[in-house]
Amino acid sequence: MIAGGLVLNSMKDNITQERLSGNFQKKTNARLVAEKGVFDTYNYLNEQLALHPEKSLEQLLVGMETAGNVPGLAGMAYALTLETSAGSNTLGLQSDGVRFDGKTVLKANFKLETGSSTSSSAFGRGIVGCDRVAISGSGKIDSYNSVLGDYGQILVDGSQNIAGNATVRTLNDNDLVELSGTGTIDGNVFAVGNVELSSSANITGNLYSNGAIHMFSNSTIGGDVFSYQHYFQQNGSVSGSIHANTYVKIEQTKVEGGIVSSGYITATGESIGGAMLANGDITLRQVSALGIAQTYGNYSQYEGSVDGVKAKQNVSLLTTNAIINNDNLAYAGVGSFAKEWSGAPDSDYLNPPYKVDPPEPAIPVVPPVEMLPIDDGVLDVSDPNDMTCDPLGIENQVLIVEDHAPHAKDLDVNDTGADTTVYTLSHTLGEFSRWPGSPGSKPTPIAARTAPFIGVDQPILMYDNANIKGKLEVKPGHHVVMFAKGNFIMSGASSLTIPENSSLTLIVKGDLIIGAGAEVITPPHGLTADGLPVFSIFSSYSGTGVYITGGVEQVYAAIYAPLTDIAISSSVGFKGSLLGKSVTVTGDGGVHYDEAIGDAEVGKVTVTSPPNLVFKGWQSL
Repeated sequence: MIAGGLVLNSMKDNITQERLSGNFQKKTNARLVAEKGVFDTYNYLNEQLALHPEKSLEQLLVGMETAGNVPGLAGMAYALTLETSAGSNTLGLQSDGVRFDGKTVLKANFKLETGSSTSSSAFGRGIVGCDRVAISGSGKIDSYNSVLGDYGQILVDGSQNIAGNATVRTLNDNDLVELSGTGTIDGNVFAVGNVELSSSANITGNLYSNGAIHMFSNSTIGGDVFSYQHYFQQNGSVSGSIHANTYVKIEQTKVEGGIVSSGYITATGESIGGAMLANGDITLRQVSALGIAQTYGNYSQYEGSVDGVKAKQNVSLLTTNAIINNDNLAYAGVGSFAKEWSGAPDSDYLNPPYKVDPPEPAIPVVPPVEMLPIDDGVLDVSDPNDMTCDPLGIENQVLIVEDHAPHAKDLDVNDTGADTTVYTLSHTLGEFSRWPGSPGSKPTPIAARTAPFIGVDQPILMYDNANIKGKLEVKPGHHVVMFAKGNFIMSGASSLTIPENSSLTLIVKGDLIIGAGAEVITPPHGLTADGLPVFSIFSSYSGTGVYITGGVEQVYAAIYAPLTDIAISSSVGFKGSLLGKSVTVTGDGGVHYDEAIGDAEVGKVTVTSPPNLVFKGWQSL
């Protein structure tokens, strides 16, 4: 539509020229109206495609006008010739443009590319808190690949199975990422809302935010910073560059790269390793800058040094030891330069070649920071940065399962003194394989009921509440799906064991609690040979509903809980992935994201892209 409008405006502008230049301009206007025929066809087909995405190209062309003109301009018209081949989804479009006795023929090629279906793991790529992520303590957020072995395992090349590919991400507007304590995120942070770092929190990768970024108390960034609003840092360092839309203000902060701001830049102390570019004022106090400072506003410097200055407005050097290296200065406004101790004005900078006339000095355009995508509920699998909080519609999925569990009963697994109680889960049956009580008091086994979950009909073991104070185990070689209509709680010296070549998919409508004394024992490889996470948790609970408060070993799980507040508090750590409405991580254990979960088969989301009419170029005639 835009291209067609531009063509029409060009035609109207050229009518006057036509009267002056005769046949040549008639030929030009004939070409413009021929182009209009091409653009009109393109717009028409796209409109029809949006209304009828199921139709073939031949069906979309039925009823299309093959002639047109330019409203208000006599003698300007186009005629269309359509060439299609059945089943090829290609269109050869010839447009004959006429302006009085001037004529131009254009031919354009188009192809209707059908929609494609692709899949993406529904589990979060790292730590995803749709509304909020809060990390405190001294733990480390990092990654590993369980395909290679357990976290921290020494690999065949002598390296450790530890990597810096963790991602901390929020998805919704007005959300918040908070980092406090002395922990480290070994990876990137993507925040749709604001970011706050305090204490000595560190990020080794890049930091992206649609909101404001505030950093205090010696925090460090190992990569680049992009803020859609403003950036403020007090102490610490940035190993890359800083780019913000509103302003950049840093105090006693070392920046190894450059700084770009659509507003102003203010820096006090330390050093800046690259160039500075701003639409607003640049103010430096006791800063050593190795690059040039360029501003569309004013430039002010108190002590320190800079590699050059270009300013569209005024320049002020407030002290005699405010140094511009190699006298690399150009400004178009008023110069104000500190006097020598003798009292004589430093007048060299008041005259050319330093003082220039507008439009000099030439300064690059300041590029804006692009906004991160906000969760719109639709997952664009072609965009690696796009995510949606709940692509599965988990509440509805759990309600469908619940409809198949009207008579679900509680599961209580309790050790009796020194006697151990063991409850074994198989693909089709849940039963006590070790019962310390009398045989007559042993509960009846629970048979699985077939129910749909995430589009697949499968046997599911249905329970009301599950209270585990003994041993829960998955039978070797079995892939079990278990549903807790109420809560699932592990407490005391309880344990859950999932052996090799086995998995447990746990669907919970109520609270899920893995207490401090509980133990979850899983294989070192996070995925089975079939691509199933060895332990996956799906929760539809609204509120704080997932608590992992410790354990004697690191707990491994792939957690999908987009409506739930997740709380991880552990001194031994968590392995897997986290996706929740909010995620709070405390303690010294940290979170170790398993990169293999990106290939998980459970929770796959299939997204079909719509068909698209693609311009394939002009054809010479």
